[in-house]
Amino acid sequence: MSVIFGEMRTFPQGDGADVRLRVFGDEFYARYENDAGYTVVYDPNLERYCYAVLVQGHLISSGTPILKQPPLGLRRHLQE
Repeated sequence: MSVIFGEMRTFPQGDGADVRLRVFGDEFYARYENDAGYTVVYDPNLERYCYAVLVQGHLISSGTPILKQPPLGLRRHLQE
């Protein structure tokens, strides 16, 4: 079992440059944050990492890629 507590890793994007994200988790579940502490998820429709929003206890894509400004009012360090 391999647990990661906040290590920075590089991830590819299907349609864009690689991104560096902080990883929290293990081989069964992981959560990702950018340098500013915003939780992000991979959006397969956009083929990019996007800021995450919490909807009914689940992290989903906001549709805003992390290379842009975060949505207004978005909290940092979101968790399911």
